[in-house]
Amino acid sequence: MLKITDIYHTGFVVPDLDAAMADLTGVFGVAWTSVEEREMPVLTPDGPVAARMRFAYSQGGSPRLELLEPVPGTIWEAPSLSFGAGGAHHVGVWADDFAATSAKLEAAGFPRVLTFDDGSGRAVRFAYHRLPSGPFVELVDATRRAELEAWFEGADYPAAGATDGY
Repeated sequence: MLKITDIYHTGFVVPDLDAAMADLTGVFGVAWTSVEEREMPVLTPDGPVAARMRFAYSQGGSPRLELLEPVPGTIWEAPSLSFGAGGAHHVGVWADDFAATSAKLEAAGFPRVLTFDDGSGRAVRFAYHRLPSGPFVELVDATRRAELEAWFEGADYPAAGATDGY
């Protein structure tokens, strides 16, 4: 269904984004994208949420790290309970046939628990699916790959000034 080679990042929900970035820079010499702060409409099983996001990605190629601060009312609310505070929250993969891949994951018993909300109720742009063991798989529509990879390496965030998500 998915290939290990489609993985491009591992995401962590951290209580303090700036502190986590500093720690990882100190240990790995990692450089970071600009910190993005935005409100993003997302759809959860309980309905729509206006998620106030603060996040950054590592630069310098794959594998990338994504750091996000907690977002109340979403799957990003707190660090993963199954792996403890600071544990990996999700694995991000590019999905060439995004809608079909999301549907296949749901059909295989990996429920979709969050997606960008464009009002259609469908999986759009990105979608998180829960694995029974606790972590999430984040599918990201591969049609956005070029613009996101440009941002990872220093270009302006592709949705700058908008609320259209990543």
